[in-house]
Amino acid sequence: MHWFESQLTALDQLAADYLNSQRQTSEDIIRTSEDLRIKRRRFIDALQKLVDNIMEIKGISACAAYHEGLVLVSSGRMPNIDALGALGAMIQESVGVARKGAAILNLGDIEQILIIGSTDKVAMLNVGPIVLCIACPKGVNLASALSRRK
Repeated sequence: MHWFESQLTALDQLAADYLNSQRQTSEDIIRTSEDLRIKRRRFIDALQKLVDNIMEIKGISACAAYHEGLVLVSSGRMPNIDALGALGAMIQESVGVARKGAAILNLGDIEQILIIGSTDKVAMLNVGPIVLCIACPKGVNLASALSRRK
């Protein structure tokens, strides 16, 4: 497993821990609330660290993480970062349709969506409840860059 995959695996676990803590019922509301807050903070901190580390990779223009179209964390310069968030929200809404298509084509679970323009491209990856967007010039081999982290 290369660097980026290991980071996504760790984030998936933190997201699962946070989501599980939301489902817990307890008579001790203060302790439950504190546990939820701590797990959310761990997830957001790890997400920000990942986004910052991605920005250190040569060729990456910007990176941001969204939940329901709202920017959670970001790094780099992206001219339309809010527009990308809106696109992320639309993509999250259309995951159901994509899942049906993936099932028909036997693709497995949807992991990412890639939009390639004439000059730049954006990869959108599902990580727990968020969409991670990574922008770079069209010519950058994103998979190779993310696996090396240099």
